[in-house]
Amino acid sequence: MCFQVKCGTCGKCTWAGCGGHVASVHAQIPEGQHCACRDWPGVVVPAVEKKKAAGETAAMKASVEGSVASTEAVDAAQ
Repeated sequence: MCFQVKCGTCGKCTWAGCGGHVASVHAQIPEGQHCACRDWPGVVVPAVEKKKAAGETAAMKASVEGSVASTEAVDAAQ
């Protein structure tokens, strides 16, 4: 059985379980709240949703990398 979980990378909703009920999990999640870090087997995800999610993931990654760089700069200055 598949069920909804929170993605540890982007914080949006994704799925876990056997993989046989992914479409029903996808249907229960509001539009715009689907994680794009992982595939949704058996679900056709619109290209617009994939591009939007990919942009959000890249922005989150850049934010994390910027935080690490800031911390490293502070450490180097000390």
